[in-house]
Amino acid sequence: MYSDTHTSPAYPSDIFVDGFLATTFTPRDAGNYLTHLLNGHHSQVPLVQLYGITYSNGAWYITQNLQSVQQPTPGVTGIPSPPLLDFRVDTTAGSVVRQRRWHPANEVDVRRHIEDAALQLPVFFVSHDGTLGYRLQDILQNTEYHLRNGYQPAPLGGRTTTHIRIGWQGYPDWRRQIPARDETSERRPITLSRFMKYIATSVDKFFRDNGVQDPAEPGQPWAIGQGGVTQNDVKIIGAVHISAGCWMPILQLTTYVFWNEDE
Repeated sequence: MYSDTHTSPAYPSDIFVDGFLATTFTPRDAGNYLTHLLNGHHSQVPLVQLYGITYSNGAWYITQNLQSVQQPTPGVTGIPSPPLLDFRVDTTAGSVVRQRRWHPANEVDVRRHIEDAALQLPVFFVSHDGTLGYRLQDILQNTEYHLRNGYQPAPLGGRTTTHIRIGWQGYPDWRRQIPARDETSERRPITLSRFMKYIATSVDKFFRDNGVQDPAEPGQPWAIGQGGVTQNDVKIIGAVHISAGCWMPILQLTTYVFWNEDE
């Protein structure tokens, strides 16, 4: 699937520790998210066994109960088999941006928009040469990305619009609405390339909205702007469907941020 740089072995259960979801949301929260994504709360069988999660060439895949994984998106022809669930983080490439996973404030909306929603599998942006992720500035400055399946419809669940949310540590929750269909008379789903571009412009706007103010938590290591993390440091790895109408970007830096794991 992509250029795997890892030399040490990994196991199916390592997805809860070494994957991008676990590194972005913390292992515990990633486990909660995967339980909702895969409807694991309806079974007493561990997710790894229930869905036959396997590890191969730097990624985890689902090999069982594929019909329960996600609902098809209109205009998207099928789900890759086996479906990709997550990639293993290459820790030599830079820090993965830790985020707070957004969820509605009350239990009724949590049930409607997350627990009972048809969530799509995470989307990852892989180039034709197998490279995972794109530098933010490269996406903003170019129109041709050589993105694998870039001209295929993005799996956005058939919606007209959706939201990009960012839960960057030390800053208020941020969101931006984007169109999920194009401007043609047929109103077709946007392509994967267009989806990646919308994510990039959203991340850039987040930086521009917050880079001139101090973080809410003094001294926090994820400060953005001058002297902290800038747009030049960011790579867009993919996106996670966290609720019926919201996606969060998976971000990795080209540098390192050191912080207390308990934060």
